Amino acid sequence: GREGWIGGGSVAMFEGGALVGLLPLVISYAVCSSSLLVANKWALELFPLPNLLMFAQFFTSYGVVAVLKLLKAVECDPLEKEKVISFMPVVLIFYAVLWSNLKALDALGVDLVILFRSLTPFAISIGDYMYLGRAMPSSQSWFSLVAMAACTASIFVREPHISITGVLWGLLYYVILSVDMVYLKKITVDVQLSTYGRVLYTNLLASPPALILAAAVGEFNGFGAYLSTMSPKAMLAVGSTCVLGYGMSFLSWALRAKVSALTFVVIGILCKIGSVVINGLFMSKHLSPQSMILVCLGITASTLYEQPKARAGQVDVNRDRTEAEEAGTVAEVVPEEPPISNQKKALMATLSVAIVLVHFGDKFV
Repeated sequence: GREGWIGGGSVAMFEGGALVGLLPLVISYAVCSSSLLVANKWALELFPLPNLLMFAQFFTSYGVVAVLKLLKAVECDPLEKEKVISFMPVVLIFYAVLWSNLKALDALGVDLVILFRSLTPFAISIGDYMYLGRAMPSSQSWFSLVAMAACTASIFVREPHISITGVLWGLLYYVILSVDMVYLKKITVDVQLSTYGRVLYTNLLASPPALILAAAVGEFNGFGAYLSTMSPKAMLAVGSTCVLGYGMSFLSWALRAKVSALTFVVIGILCKIGSVVINGLFMSKHLSPQSMILVCLGITASTLYEQPKARAGQVDVNRDRTEAEEAGTVAEVVPEEPPISNQKKALMATLSVAIVLVHFGDKFV
């Protein structure tokens, strides 16, 4: 299975059975995550109104929770002024991630957006060090980051259609996503809400900015006439993103509450291999075969990234607050870097050779 493909790179993440009980949640998240990126790209080709598309996704997610709450099918937190104020930065970041993601998808395509996402552990490690009490990455993790950067640089060199504008959108998405991963984990710890409460707060508060931006860029001009001539295929594309958007909103908050910021992003990166496959099978715009291989190598390198332990004297805020208090998760000694196993050394050597061979393959032939 997956462990064999990555040479054991993700075994540490499931060590001790910590995440075994979360497999249904992880698998559900993987399906939505792998599908939504491609669905958004498909929808934008048929419905080129990104802000209205985001509003449809936000309002659908809010509407589902509001109806379930009205029917008393789920327990959902009521709106409270203090929590609304606390959630405003979350909403701004949440909206900025989706907006920059859509812009990057439009400028770069699915494959490169996935690779940009696979580079986020570098920035997240700094955020974890500064705000979540973690140590800096190990030498194995630094190899992972350098290998991913090498794959990214190689793709940029060999893909002439990649514009400077596209790269800038990709970098903006990278920065915003990195902030999102660290800050939202901290909010999950600091602001006590149920998963349905977080979904309701986030999507309700994110809906108005989407409408304001849609009006500002003229997306309402001729919108009525566009709707009257909208094809069934376009309706299906938009509808699929709304369904998947609700799934991602709920599942991402549910999973984020159970794992650390870095574990969450590594799970997300591993899921994106499914997006590469779906994009290659069903979408017309994607990278060359060599660059697709480099994307897969970059994602594989990302699995070598290990979550650093808490620094000496620091509380591990990545864990659930109650669990942390009961376990007394304050590091008393500086964590030592474990030796790299022979299996991982072999994977690192194989990745290094593979990246060089793929990059210079045209010259060898």
